[in-house]
This record gives sequence, C-alpha cells and structure tokens, in this order.
Amino acid sequence: MPFISRPALLGWIGAALLIMTDGNVRASDPHPAEVSTIQFGHGTRLTDALGMTLYTFDNDLREPGTSTCVDDCAISHPPLIVDETPEKTPANWTLIERDDGRMQWAYNGLPVYLFIKDSHTGAAYGEGGGWNIAFDVISTPAEISVANTILGHVLASATGQTLYTHGPSDKSDDFKCLNECLENWNPVTAPWAANNSGAFSVHARGDGIYQWSHENKPLFLYAGDSIQGDTNGEGVDGVWRAVVLEPTPPAPSWTKVVGSDGGALYADSDGMTLYSLFEDRNSTEQTRQGGNQCDEDCLSKYWTPVTAKSKSPPIGHWSVIESKDRTLQWAYMGRPLYTLDLETRPGQLYYTTFRQFQWMKPIMYKLPALQGVF
Repeated sequence: MPFISRPALLGWIGAALLIMTDGNVRASDPHPAEVSTIQFGHGTRLTDALGMTLYTFDNDLREPGTSTCVDDCAISHPPLIVDETPEKTPANWTLIERDDGRMQWAYNGLPVYLFIKDSHTGAAYGEGGGWNIAFDVISTPAEISVANTILGHVLASATGQTLYTHGPSDKSDDFKCLNECLENWNPVTAPWAANNSGAFSVHARGDGIYQWSHENKPLFLYAGDSIQGDTNGEGVDGVWRAVVLEPTPPAPSWTKVVGSDGGALYADSDGMTLYSLFEDRNSTEQTRQGGNQCDEDCLSKYWTPVTAKSKSPPIGHWSVIESKDRTLQWAYMGRPLYTLDLETRPGQLYYTTFRQFQWMKPIMYKLPALQGVF
C-alpha cells in the first residue's frame, strides 16, 4: 500500500497506561482493558493486551455497527471480545453485539479482530484482502501525509509524494533554496494563515512563500519523483534526505535484492526469485471462481522450499516456520517461501506463465509494478 492518508479513519491517541477502577474504564482512559499499543515513528498500532496486532475489515463498512466476519472468517480473524462490559467506554471505542450474543470492541465504528497466523508479538501478517492494521497515523497538516516507500514510512505530500530536507543540520534560518535550486526542489507551501503544530512549523521564505518545516527543517518535493513511493531524491548531491519516520523492516542476511521486469524484488543468495505461498487462497470457493490451486503434487514438481538451518528469531516480516514434514522453512509475513525450479537466472518471473502458479507471489522490494505481486 503506497500511501497512508491523513487520519480520516483514525484519530491521534496519546500513549498512556490503562488505569482501572473496580473493573470499569474511566472516561479519561484512552483504551479498553483488552487493548494496548505499540509506538512507531509514523504512529501508533493497536494491539490486544498481549501485544498481538488488531485489524479492521473493509466489509464491515457496508453494515455499520455490525460484524460481517462470521463462521470461517471468525476462525481466521477472531474478534476482540469484551471480557467484562464496562460502565463507560473510552473515546472512539464502542461495543457491538455479535450474532452469538458476545460483545465485541469496535474502534471508530469498525469492529476489531486478531489474525490467527500472527505468530508472535509485533507480527502483522494479516494485512491485505480488505484487512487493515488498526493504526493511528501521526497528526500532520492538511498539505502533508505519510507514505510507505522502500526506505520505510516517510513524510509525503497530500498526494503521497515523498518529502525531503537538505542536510543533517540545515535549519530553516540557515538554508535557502533559491534560483537554480528551485529547478529540482519545490518547497512544500503552507497557507498564509497556517499555525505551527507539534513538529511542524511555518516559515516565511525570502520569495514571499510560506513553507512547511519538520523539526525546523524546510520540506521539499523532488522533481525527479514521478509516482507515489518514488524516493529518487534520497542522497542527491550527498545532502538531500527523505524524511523517514519509520525505517523499513530488516531482511535476513541470506537475501538479496535483484532487478526484474516487475521491478526490484527479493531473491535468495543465488539471486533466484523468492515466492510466498498464499495458502489461505487455496480454497474450494476460489477454485470455483476460476482459480487453479497449486496442490502438493504441483509444489513437489515445480517448487523448492526455502529451508532454514535453525529456528532463528523473526527478522522484520521474515520468520522460520515448521512445515508439514517438520522441516524448518523460511516464511514472509507468515507465508512459506519457495523458489521456482523452472527459473534459471536471477530476476525471472516465470510464475506468470502457468495459471496454477498464481497462488505464488514474488516479494517485491520496490512498490509492485505487476498486478498480483506482494
């Protein structure tokens, strides 16, 4: 997802400890007893009390005040159930009654859920397919947002274009981008009546333009960026830097990044494309709709599992899982990894040739340029 809009769905919540009195939530408490948070540079992630990531479901927008995730859906995405109904609920939180009579927490009107394949605290493998991490993005001016890039989550324009600053120590009073500088670097303009807010401040330029600054450093757009997620201005002239709020998660040392027709992607140490298996999509319903799953025979004939020597701790989105035959296998966002035996050189994307291979998705380093890549 290349662009995170300003907090249209979720408002900013200050991090605070939950204080309970006689089992009831006080009006000043930011979250219910069943909810905690994890702080990131670009905002706050909501979790359950044990630190497991919470999610919202786009389908629930169709029927406000109810949960559309029932039966098998509620098994893969368990609802966050109320342990004890409080006399008062915190701001932005409400209770909904499920079909089975249990009460479920909802945040900003949307029911919240867990994901059964999140294997450890901090894992967030359930995003995608209409599921979103319950997240409060930092508060920004209307002209500024947060975007997801290969560098991580960065400050961006309202349309998702990466924002930059000049040098590690050039403050608003020290650096002036004028004349030739303006050919490639465009100031992020602020309304004349805009007010300072948190880390964001407004400075009057010598050319009469009011410009936004972050932590007192002027913000600019780079003319060499054309689409959301571009970070072509990073490192220009050795001084221009994207405003990275939260760096991209690390990858294991045995992986490398190679080029392909679909863009830069992750590969193994030999440069062979890494694919993740979307097991949850290999269902009767999907097959009935025209898909062809890659079954066990297909896997053994064409695909080689990416095995691990030991049960090492998770690294970013990467982890080691135990396969059905008890072999240790690397996984990306909880999905087992494979290489395609038909591919013979680095950066190939031969999976598009066979329909039954569509359940395998390459792991892109840059934002996806091909439909269906991950």
